[in-house]
Amino acid sequence: METEEQQVEQIKAWWAEHGRGIIAGLVIGFALFYGWQYYDNSVRAGQEAQAEQYAAIIAELEQDAEAASGSAQTFIAENGDAIMGQLAAFELARAAIQNDDLAQAASLYQGVREQAEGSVKGVAAVREARVRLAQQDFSGALDALTVASTVAGFEGMSHELRGDVLQAQGDLAGARSAYQAAIDTVEYQSQLAEIKLKSIPADS
Repeated sequence: METEEQQVEQIKAWWAEHGRGIIAGLVIGFALFYGWQYYDNSVRAGQEAQAEQYAAIIAELEQDAEAASGSAQTFIAENGDAIMGQLAAFELARAAIQNDDLAQAASLYQGVREQAEGSVKGVAAVREARVRLAQQDFSGALDALTVASTVAGFEGMSHELRGDVLQAQGDLAGARSAYQAAIDTVEYQSQLAEIKLKSIPADS
């Protein structure tokens, strides 16, 4: 049986061989832990600042949309890939529509749908399509609807809007097909799509 001195000597030898690696591992572990905390706090602080900027811009837009347009555009350009920037773009687009500036509204919605993900992308694409249809930019509207149709939950609406665009172009057969596709989309319930379909002669 080993004596106490022999056990101590083994521990010393083991520590001499492995101690530096253990210390290095602990140092790295603490660095990662505190580094992540710093990163997390930094991100949170950035998000809070971004939210404050967003709130200020919305307040400015409500008071005087024309005067606030410049600062809103700057905020959107700097935060276009973040939800706050995308929501600000929606608000600025709404103000542009109220001022009959459909070109700016379409551009803002396009910017969001190119950078956003999920339902935000779908909403932006659908709104862009509506604005471009109002501009009689049928090609642009169809491009936006192609994107919208790839977003879950927006398939039926995309079909119906596509029908509106095709009907405006005079493509009645295409419009009928699109309205029927909207009706056939199980998750999408639209009596309006049925009315639109019935309004087009069956032999068109």
